[in-house]
Amino acid sequence: YCDDCGEIILPSEDQLPVDPTVDKPATSCSCGCTSFTPEVDVLDTWMDSSITPLTVANWPHDGWKNLYPSTLRPQGHDIIRTWAFYTTMRCYALTGDKPFDELVINGMVFGEDGHKMSKSLGNVIAPEEVIGEYGADSLRLWSANSVPGSDVPFAWKDIKHAYKFLRKFWNAFRFINMNLEGDMSSQLTQDNIIDKWILSKLNRLNENVTQAFEEYNFAKAEQNIYNFVWHDFCDEYIEAVKYRLYEDTSSTADARYTLKTVIETVLKLMAPITPFFSDNVNSYLGNSSYDLHNGGWPEVDTGLISDEAEIVGSYAIDIIDELRRYKSSHGIALNQLLSTVNIYTDNTGDVEKAIDDIKNTNKVEKIDVLSGKPSLHEKVTKVEPVMSKIGPEFKQDAKKIIDYIANTSPEEIAGNLEENGEVVVDNVAFTSEHITTESELLSKTGQKVDVVKTPEYGILLEIQV
Repeated sequence: YCDDCGEIILPSEDQLPVDPTVDKPATSCSCGCTSFTPEVDVLDTWMDSSITPLTVANWPHDGWKNLYPSTLRPQGHDIIRTWAFYTTMRCYALTGDKPFDELVINGMVFGEDGHKMSKSLGNVIAPEEVIGEYGADSLRLWSANSVPGSDVPFAWKDIKHAYKFLRKFWNAFRFINMNLEGDMSSQLTQDNIIDKWILSKLNRLNENVTQAFEEYNFAKAEQNIYNFVWHDFCDEYIEAVKYRLYEDTSSTADARYTLKTVIETVLKLMAPITPFFSDNVNSYLGNSSYDLHNGGWPEVDTGLISDEAEIVGSYAIDIIDELRRYKSSHGIALNQLLSTVNIYTDNTGDVEKAIDDIKNTNKVEKIDVLSGKPSLHEKVTKVEPVMSKIGPEFKQDAKKIIDYIANTSPEEIAGNLEENGEVVVDNVAFTSEHITTESELLSKTGQKVDVVKTPEYGILLEIQV
């Protein structure tokens, strides 16, 4: 400022940058004065950047209102007072209108040491390091696992988990893609409860993910997609329909339609988070990138959402899973036939709707769905003496008991114990504490069976190998 007339002296463009507290004007004031007072009030950089929405909209030139106000401003919680407040104040002062409709506040990334990532702390992980080993979409999946306003801890195990999820989905897709050739329905033509179950859950997923995105709750969107793809689709549905792909059944075309519908819908839901992965898989289906990213958000088919289908389908999945676990725990190959499975449930009509999928998925020769409980008889097949108890307690009489156990049928010993609570051998009595037993269950027809209970609904399965 000129000390005589108060004129504001501005530097020319070629003189920038200047520090007014140090640098002096190169020429005198128009009044001839050469004495000046420097500016001491300085705006910070956030005041300068507060014009961002207007700059993007090309304000104040023609058409700027087409892009103003912005729909969304994403930013960190550390610059609310500066960037958010300055922008709101400046833009409103210049236009009389807000700069954006919504403001989404994200948190900071914390290192594995629990502190905010900072070069000075040496806890920074370069994105290139993650991308080089696990790909950009694994990094995107990890970063999406956050909610507005919350800080995000970095952990390599989370990156690896995201990568593992994409690999699982990719491997599932490869299997599906190899089995899509052949007749395919354009909609469900058969009354298959497993197809209805997964399509209902798919459309419910679409509802939940859409709502989560609208609320900017990316973690909720990601977790819903993860749980559906990993558990409902890969672990349950694909396993339940494999036999329909391997064999030409009346519902094979429906299975292909359902598999493709699920894949295409999920890819669209995932595209905002994993664009490369989604685009790559989508291309193998013969679809264009434009359709994936610009073809519109998938619509929810409310007609396919069914509480009944989800409940009945869950019964079937519960039974299928338990039979699979039974085969695995007993060393039985998954493709080996089970002779008979009797299913005991209060919901016989519901379970019967899924009988074909239960039977063919688990390779069961004969299935009956019954109410009540199985009629069983426990047969003791082996009795062994507990030497550590019999020797010290009976001393010289121990041999009598051991010989008796070795030469008497297990059923007779068990019967005497059940009836009398003890077995007397030459005036020497032993009880159940002195033996160990092995037994097997027999059905009402006298066949050896095993009985297991499903984990979710407690449905009893009487299995004859």
